Amino acid sequence: MLQIYPELVNKIKKVNGNLQEIYQYTSDDKAIIRQKLQKSGAEIRHIPRLSTEALSNWLNNRELAAVDGSVNQTKGDSPHILYLFQALAKTTKGHQCYATDIFSPLLHSKDEEEGSTINIRSHILSKLELTVAVRLIEETSLRILLMDGALYHYRIDAPEEWEVLRKKAIDANVFLVGVSEEITTENLVKLEPFLSYQKRPRAYDRDLLFGVLEREEMIFIEDIQSKAGLQSVWMRLTSDPAITGFDVLLEQAAYKDEIASLLLTLTPRDGRGIPLWLDHVDKEVRVTDKLVEALIEQYIDPELRKMFFEKKRISRPY
Repeated sequence: MLQIYPELVNKIKKVNGNLQEIYQYTSDDKAIIRQKLQKSGAEIRHIPRLSTEALSNWLNNRELAAVDGSVNQTKGDSPHILYLFQALAKTTKGHQCYATDIFSPLLHSKDEEEGSTINIRSHILSKLELTVAVRLIEETSLRILLMDGALYHYRIDAPEEWEVLRKKAIDANVFLVGVSEEITTENLVKLEPFLSYQKRPRAYDRDLLFGVLEREEMIFIEDIQSKAGLQSVWMRLTSDPAITGFDVLLEQAAYKDEIASLLLTLTPRDGRGIPLWLDHVDKEVRVTDKLVEALIEQYIDPELRKMFFEKKRISRPY
């Protein structure tokens, strides 16, 4: 039977009360936030859903595709660890490009590592995703390519590969769209109507807008959603009160209303707000714990496996 200490329960209740006091909104609070958005020059619009015929016309005999990547690791602590990477770009008609990689600090000296392990992981995964995206554009006739996460992070994590994809998408007239389910920016509090929220320990845009947008609404604020050659949009596509977002190249930003309609059409009405095809690719490319364990057991020498990649804690009797 699970043992729970009363002191821990009391502390959790206290945290719950503190969170409610600081972050929880009433319906009046949500109305006030919408007023502040309007004062900030926000464009709030309803997103129309595309019919099957309208979707077909918009694609114009070209394909829709999505790109995602996955990384997992052996159980252990650096440097006694292996990271396994996969990336997949796939169209709805089944054409796909994939790439893989492996990284272990055991094979690299400290001098060779130009940054933390987290930065190295981000670089490798972004590089793979950008590589398969470029290959798919070259091999198929695409209309739109959905990327998992904001496009901005590719500029940081793999700038050379990002620039190749950016130019390729513009030249091929392919809409490049980054779809984000975790929005951790704090841009609203930079606007004058929202300055009072700076007193909070955290003032993430996703939290301020939780439940504020109506279903099938989108919002764009020029002052905070245009940077580094990109424009971003926040939206609520389903009954889920949390916002999702997407960003596009500045050169393609004039089409963001059409892109919002496409994303809405591709998203299950009562889902979590992410286009179904992006979730499909995510499921196919995911590097699961079972896959990692199977590959290590089959292809790593047993003595090396025990030396580097098995921890004593797995032998605990409980």
